Amino acid sequence: MQERAPGGRGMRVAGVLRVVAVLFFCLPDGTAGGEEPPVEFRACLRCHSGIEQLDERHDFECGRCHLHAEDRAADRLASHETVIRNPSSSQYADTFCGGCHREEIVRLQRSLHGTLAGMINQTRFLWGAQTAAEPPVYGMGGGLRPIPDPVKDLPAPVDPSRLVDDFLRRRCLGCHIDTRGPSGYGLYRGMGCAACHTPYDASGRYRGNDPALDRSRTGYAAMHVFERPIGNDRCRRCHRGNHVGADYEGLFERDVSRVYRPHGFGDPLAVNPAEPGFHRLAKDVHAEKGMLCVDCHDSEEVMGDGKVYACQMVSPGRGCADCHAGWDRAVPSSGIPAIVVKKPGLPGDIAVPVDRPAPSEDIDAMAKEDKHCVFMSKAGGGSRHLPLFDRSVPAHGIPGHRRVRCSACHAQWSFQDYGLSVIRLDVLSGYDWYDLTSQGDPDLQDVLEAHLAQGGGTTWPESADRLSGKVRPGIWLTNWRFKRWEWLPLGVDHEGRISVMRPRHQYLVTYVDRNGKVLLDSAIPGRGDGLGKGWAFMPYVPHTIGPVGRSCEACHLNRISAGLGVEAEPTVDTALTKSSEPPLNRFRMLDSREIELLLEPPPEWGRIRLKALGGG
Repeated sequence: MQERAPGGRGMRVAGVLRVVAVLFFCLPDGTAGGEEPPVEFRACLRCHSGIEQLDERHDFECGRCHLHAEDRAADRLASHETVIRNPSSSQYADTFCGGCHREEIVRLQRSLHGTLAGMINQTRFLWGAQTAAEPPVYGMGGGLRPIPDPVKDLPAPVDPSRLVDDFLRRRCLGCHIDTRGPSGYGLYRGMGCAACHTPYDASGRYRGNDPALDRSRTGYAAMHVFERPIGNDRCRRCHRGNHVGADYEGLFERDVSRVYRPHGFGDPLAVNPAEPGFHRLAKDVHAEKGMLCVDCHDSEEVMGDGKVYACQMVSPGRGCADCHAGWDRAVPSSGIPAIVVKKPGLPGDIAVPVDRPAPSEDIDAMAKEDKHCVFMSKAGGGSRHLPLFDRSVPAHGIPGHRRVRCSACHAQWSFQDYGLSVIRLDVLSGYDWYDLTSQGDPDLQDVLEAHLAQGGGTTWPESADRLSGKVRPGIWLTNWRFKRWEWLPLGVDHEGRISVMRPRHQYLVTYVDRNGKVLLDSAIPGRGDGLGKGWAFMPYVPHTIGPVGRSCEACHLNRISAGLGVEAEPTVDTALTKSSEPPLNRFRMLDSREIELLLEPPPEWGRIRLKALGGG
């Protein structure tokens, strides 16, 4: 079972610093009992004597970040309620952080972490609520329109396009950096800058030296510090379940039903890797080497470059060839300080950055010698050998492979989850959800378990809007029709390169009103452009990279890779494996010529395959 804050969901609070809301020795008027003088709440360290320094760059007086200017200037601060708990949230970041970090704040507000423009606009388009997914229209910031308030009254006929905003607000947006999101073991995090830079223990309890904080309560940051570099556990607070990030650690979530989980307990989406809710698959080779997410995903990618993008795939970021070289580059890209070339034979093997001129050495020539190129991870612990693109590998000698993304061959496995059933329930009755209470969201789990605890009678559940915080009738449950990790369909990305695709959007929408009437039953939404059903595949980069590529047959002679589905005469479920066109026009599935090359390779393919198998 997941840990909860005492008193239920209302005890959750995110922030850099959690403090006791009322000092119990104080009376309501701010004076102390007996002859004690009035409490001056600007004297923070009188009570928080062991509080940690945020970091070396923020060695300020507490009030500079936690009090508005007028409260700092007041004769006396008589109330603790004026203290800003998390000055780095978007509500306060401009005021308290903008003086020094204006550029970063603007970039973050327009980044995908700040807007969630990809998730929002693609979902609305595929549910028929807008005519295109790109350019993005709606988002959480960055000058985009706010997601409309959900329709309160839904007279028949009900259409998915009229439900999508409610679905987004109550089921999807808990991962946004400025929403608190669900709280449960391994899910606690801050908001705003603190979402990434402030550590949280999996239990949500404070682990520092401040005597004023109650270590038995949940919802606290582990310590009052800002961290650099950011650890992978911080990323997985949101990049969990079957989404990029969990695969880096080799985690594939089990099905929601208890019967598919060891011992019948545990949250299949919990971040804590000790939880029994995952299949353990091969880790990414970079994870095996102990590298951090931020070793590859730098500030410009994570916090944006100031532009608004429609999805992660088209936003700026470092590629494989930048570090490992490739078809068009014999050495790593310059400008990556972590990549160095070691001078053999000198004391300590002096390291020289790849982009630094060295008159007495031919750095390019040294970098081409694989053994001399190393990567200095932000995780510490010394350097990692950096293997370079090997042109002697048979697959690397095929001209047609120049347009194949490295991950299309080197991904060891891929998330392939088919047919997402989403169910809006305004009434619960009986024990239908007995084995399905673990929805990856402790808030929903609370609702379902409370219903079961009442004996399975009729109840009318409620859930909160992640944006407004308002509680409204109804809950949203989700579950996949089936999941796989061995099928890797291929498509074409915005650069014309062959990429792994995944069925990110195959919605089947059900709605049961408070009277138990089924108004929608596994309805397939229609695309907003009127060109068919709202199902789609999207290109992505699996974070399951292995040191060698998969076999030739993993793509060639393979119906799945060609996007044709698992069988020629599909069932209701296996029809989901046939690829659907992406929601963004800049991506596409394979065309007939590309499919032919996969399924009917030329004669020389056999010779190359034999060579790859070691047959000479």
